Amino acid sequence: MNHKTLPKGYRYAGSMDFMRNRKQMTAVLVLSLALMVLPVAVGLFVVPIHLGWDFMRSRWFLWPALGAALIAYIPLHELTHGAAMYALSGVVPRYGLKLPYAYAGSTVWFDRRSHIFTALAPVVLWGIALQALIALLPREWFWFLWILQISNLSGSAGDIYCAWVLARMQGDLLIQDTGVRMRIFKRQSQSTEETHS
Repeated sequence: MNHKTLPKGYRYAGSMDFMRNRKQMTAVLVLSLALMVLPVAVGLFVVPIHLGWDFMRSRWFLWPALGAALIAYIPLHELTHGAAMYALSGVVPRYGLKLPYAYAGSTVWFDRRSHIFTALAPVVLWGIALQALIALLPREWFWFLWILQISNLSGSAGDIYCAWVLARMQGDLLIQDTGVRMRIFKRQSQSTEETHS
């Protein structure tokens, strides 16, 4: 269940801050690189890169179109996070840019399942949409779309990392993600609450 204010009985259990925590920042960077390199290898196995190169070279307008699509993906990614946050809470999210990150954030305390859904919404939604286009369009379009898919995957490294960490944590969690920092609180057991009272 999601809450506009933190309920009683929850205590601080950790945080994620990719701007200040070097260990977390490094983990996300490594994951991002892996999510860039592995899909490239898969793409090379599926469709020879010269096919995409020849197709795009003969249609010069596809290069600026690709650049525009890569830039447009950033706000679309954050708007997808925001739409999920709003759908689950009814509270309008906040958007911002704090280099090198764009973000959508909320003051709402989301339960684990809701936060994982919100975190993974862009990579899943846009991943399915791009794969559908890859399946529908001629083979020559593969690398144009696959580059967007690689951007979708590698750009979601922080979201995937957060979802993985939260999935492994024990207990009843509430998470507040303001966009630049995520705080995790865990419900204390009845005996623990009585000890602290």
